[in-house]
Amino acid sequence: MLLIAFLAAGLLAQTPPDAPVDWRVQFEAGKQAYVRQEYVEAAAKLRSAAEGAGRTPGNEPVQFEILRFLAAVHREMGDPAQAEQVLAKAAELCGAGEPSGVKLAAILEEISAVQRAQGHAGQALESLEKAIQVRAADPDSPRADLARSLAGAAMLRYKTGEADKASEGLQRAIREWDIASPGDPQALPAIEALATTYRDHAQYQEAEPLLWRALRMREAASGPDGAEVISAVDSLAYVEFGLKKFPEAEALYKRLAALWETNAGPDHPMLALTFDKMAEFYAFQQRYPEAEKCAVQALALRTKMHLGSLNQTGRVLLMEAKLAEAEDLYRRSLEIGDLAQAPDDTLDPMLRIYAKLLRELKRDDEAQKLETRVKDALLRKAEQEGRRPSPVKIPKQ
Repeated sequence: MLLIAFLAAGLLAQTPPDAPVDWRVQFEAGKQAYVRQEYVEAAAKLRSAAEGAGRTPGNEPVQFEILRFLAAVHREMGDPAQAEQVLAKAAELCGAGEPSGVKLAAILEEISAVQRAQGHAGQALESLEKAIQVRAADPDSPRADLARSLAGAAMLRYKTGEADKASEGLQRAIREWDIASPGDPQALPAIEALATTYRDHAQYQEAEPLLWRALRMREAASGPDGAEVISAVDSLAYVEFGLKKFPEAEALYKRLAALWETNAGPDHPMLALTFDKMAEFYAFQQRYPEAEKCAVQALALRTKMHLGSLNQTGRVLLMEAKLAEAEDLYRRSLEIGDLAQAPDDTLDPMLRIYAKLLRELKRDDEAQKLETRVKDALLRKAEQEGRRPSPVKIPKQ
């Protein structure tokens, strides 16, 4: 017993209250609180750990890591300004030890991100430019990281109105990615942004190879029928049209329509917009029957959506017992549908509701006409669906 007491007393004597173990415990507790998404507790523990680690000379590297962790907590708490202050302290620590190191570049990139989150594009660009200088001067800095910083700076230059410098930055970023990691999906935003710039300035020759490249990368990542390829197919169809490569553009427009229908459904507004684009494409080539077909398809989709919205409004009016307003809306809606030559299945719900409303308003003759119209439409549909080709060939007389 005396030996145990002696050893315990010795251990206590070796562990003063402000020993380094205290900040280590706080650091671990802060990380655990972060995992539980208890951010207020995590911030308090990590702040205490950073202060404790800073009291001991030589602890700059671990204090640096604690501050980065604390900045991440503030970002997730929705406080980018506080995160920026914490990262600035981390940058001071890193700069004192290794002013041209990879760690400093990473911190400057994080500072840029939180500045961008606050809407400070100019400051964010300045921080990224410093990070780029550090990475370019450090042979140990991964080129893919340099490419990412170059792309980020280029995007910020677009926001600050420096389009020419932005394009140059994207070109440089793509070159760095090609050297460091060919085919890296992280290069896609830079490739697509540069292609979009060329497309919007009618520089179709420059945009075309970039868009084909982006499309192949998207296909490799998500398959040829995934929603992720839609944007690339859309832009590429436009560019091929601009280059007057009509067969290529036509195939892409047809693929675009199929992609929207597959991924968003046959009634999606973007499918109507695609038919508009195809109508313009065919009309330019004086292929008027195809242009008319696409224009009619676009109109039919928009009519269906518009009538659906009107029907929903009419139902709300009926729930409010505003019969006169509902009757006026349904009458005008049917006029719109008939003018647009909407198919019976599109008008069917409105016809049924309007007929029932007219019955309530004691306008039985008008209601009867609508009910007959619904019945005739159902008979036509049944006849069409029930018709089958003869299983035997009838000989000619």
